[in-house]
Amino acid sequence: MPEKGNRSAVFGRICVDRLLRLRAAASSARRAVINSFLTSLLRFAVLCCDAMLRAEYLDIRRTEHSRLPEVPLTAHPDYRGGMNGRQRWAVLTESRFGVPGVRRTAAAMFGQEPVVVMAASDAIRDVRGYRAQLRRERVSAVALLSNDTARRPFATLVELVVALAPVRERCIIDVSRSDECVPVGSRGALTVRCVLDAATAGRRVLRELVAREAWAPQNRRTVGSPERPWVLALWRDAGEVGVGGAVSHVSGILNGFRQLGWQVALVTNGRPPEQLRDAVDVVEIAAPLPRGERFIRESAQLAANDGMREAALALALRTPPSLVYERNSFLSRAGADISRQLGVPLVLEWNASVVWENRHWYRKAPLKRLFQAIGARYERHAVRSASVVAAVSRAAAAMATDIGADPSRVEVVANAVDAVCIPEPSPLPAREGARLGWVGSFGHWHGVEVAIESLCHLPPDVRLVLVGDGERRQDCVRMADRLGVGDRITWTGSISHGEALDVLSRCDVLVSPHVWKGPDPFFGSPTKLFEYMALGRPVVASRLEQIGEMLTDGVTAVLTEPGDSKSLAEGVTRVLKLTDRGAALGRNARREALAEHTWERRAGQILSRLSLPTTHPATERG
Repeated sequence: MPEKGNRSAVFGRICVDRLLRLRAAASSARRAVINSFLTSLLRFAVLCCDAMLRAEYLDIRRTEHSRLPEVPLTAHPDYRGGMNGRQRWAVLTESRFGVPGVRRTAAAMFGQEPVVVMAASDAIRDVRGYRAQLRRERVSAVALLSNDTARRPFATLVELVVALAPVRERCIIDVSRSDECVPVGSRGALTVRCVLDAATAGRRVLRELVAREAWAPQNRRTVGSPERPWVLALWRDAGEVGVGGAVSHVSGILNGFRQLGWQVALVTNGRPPEQLRDAVDVVEIAAPLPRGERFIRESAQLAANDGMREAALALALRTPPSLVYERNSFLSRAGADISRQLGVPLVLEWNASVVWENRHWYRKAPLKRLFQAIGARYERHAVRSASVVAAVSRAAAAMATDIGADPSRVEVVANAVDAVCIPEPSPLPAREGARLGWVGSFGHWHGVEVAIESLCHLPPDVRLVLVGDGERRQDCVRMADRLGVGDRITWTGSISHGEALDVLSRCDVLVSPHVWKGPDPFFGSPTKLFEYMALGRPVVASRLEQIGEMLTDGVTAVLTEPGDSKSLAEGVTRVLKLTDRGAALGRNARREALAEHTWERRAGQILSRLSLPTTHPATERG
C-alpha cells in the first residue's frame, strides 16, 4: 500500500487534472475562479521551494551561521532559565493580539526578556525580513508559543518558518500541554510537507468549490424534551478569540437561556474561552483536524464543518436539543446542516455579513476572492435555513434580507448585558482630574483614535484607560506618542471579562466614540454600550444609529458627533462640570439597562419567536 505522503501527492495531481477538466467545461466566471486557485497554488509551491533554497544559500554564504547540529529542546527546566542567560531568544506568536502578554509569559518562562516578539503570520509573509531581523538582533534561539499544536492553522507553514531561523536552537512550546516542547523538523522535509499539505487543502477547497448545493437531508422530527429542554450551541472560533464582544455576546445569550431554565450544550473545535465555558452545562470538543486540513486558516474552517457536525450529532444523543444556536461565521455551514438533520429550529446570531466585512475591511488577495465565493454561498444557505435570524440591529437585519433571508424570520435582537456579572456601583475616590475608560479590540469602527485625540482638548489631569488588544493597537500607541499624550494613557492589554469590568467600574466617565464611513448605515450593536450603562458610570457616546436610539442625551448619556475628537472632549467636559459629575446619568442608565437590556430578556424574545416556552424550573448546573 503506498505511503500516506505518496497518496497525497497522487491525489494532488488528480485534483489539478480535475480542475483543468472543469476549467475547460466551466463558464467564464467559474473559469476565472479556477484559474486564480491554480495560480495561487503554483505560486505557493514555488515560494516554499524558494524560501528553503534561499535559506540554504544564505547559510552557506554566512559562515558565522553555518549549519549547526540541531538540539531540539525538551520539556526541561533548562529553557525556562534561558540556558543560564547565554541565549538571546526570539518568540513567535500565533496571533498579533496580546504581544505584550506573550512577552511577559516568555520572560517568566525563559528567565529573561526575549529580544524579538513577532507574529508568525508576519514571518510567513516576509521570510527574508524575518531572518534578517534575527541576524540583526543576534538571536540565538527561536521559540513558537502555541496554544494547541494539534489544532492551530498554518501548522506546517509555521513550523517551516521556525526551521528557517538562522539560530542554534529552535522549539515549539505547547502551552495547552504544560509547556511541552515539540521538536522542529528539518527544512527539506517541511518544505516537501508543505507541498503535500497544500494538495490536501486543495482537495478540500476543490470539493467545496465544485459541490452542488446538496446539503444535509431535512428531518421532520423534534428531539428536544419539554421537561428538560436543551440548547445546542456551536462555537467554531476556539483558539482564535479568547475575549471581546463576540465571546460576551454568545456567552451572554447562552446564560440568558439558562436563566430561563434551559440547559446548554456547547460544541467547539478547541478549548473554549473561560467566559463561554462558564455559560454552559456541557462541552463537547470536536476531534483535531488532520495536519493537511489545517494548511491555511480557510481550509481549516471548511474542514471544521464536518468535525463539528459529527461531534454535535453525537452530543445530541445525550442532550437532545430543542434548538440549535450558532453565531454567523465565515465559511460555516455546520449549524444549518445540524438543525436540518435533527429537525429542530436554527437560531442564527447575525451581527453582519462576514462576507461583506471581508470584502470591505480585509486583504483582497486572489486566493481570498476564491474563499469569498464559497463563503457567500454558505452564508446564503445559513440565512435561508434559519428559523430565526437574530440580527443585532435594523441595518444588520436589512443586510440579512438582502442576502436571501425570509423577512418574516428576521428578528432584531440587540446586544445586552449579563446583570449577574456587573458589580454594584461604589463611590469613586476623590481625585484631581478624571479617568476615562474604554474597552474594545481596536477595530476600524471602535473610534479609539478619536478617544486618544480627545486628550489634546482636555486638561492634562484627564487620563485615559484603554482595555483590550487588537491588531491596530501598536498604531494607536504610535499615534499617542506623536500627539504627546502617550504618558496619559494606560494600556491594559487583553484581560479577562471580569477584570475588564472591574477596571471600567473605577473610571469616572466611560466613552464609546464609534465611527462609521461609507454609504451603508452603521449596523453595529456594541456590547460595551450596555455594559457601560449597567456599570452605573456616566457615558459619553457617538450619536450613531442604534447607539443614539438606545441612549437619551442628557438623561442616560451625553451624545456627541461621530469621529469628532473635539465633540467628544466637549461631552466629557459637560459631564465633569455637572455638580454630581454625572452620577445621575449613570443611575438612570443602569436602571434602564437592568430593566430593558438583559440577556435574559433577549433569550426570552428568541424563544417567544419560536413559540417555545420561556420559563422552566431552573436546573442545576452540570
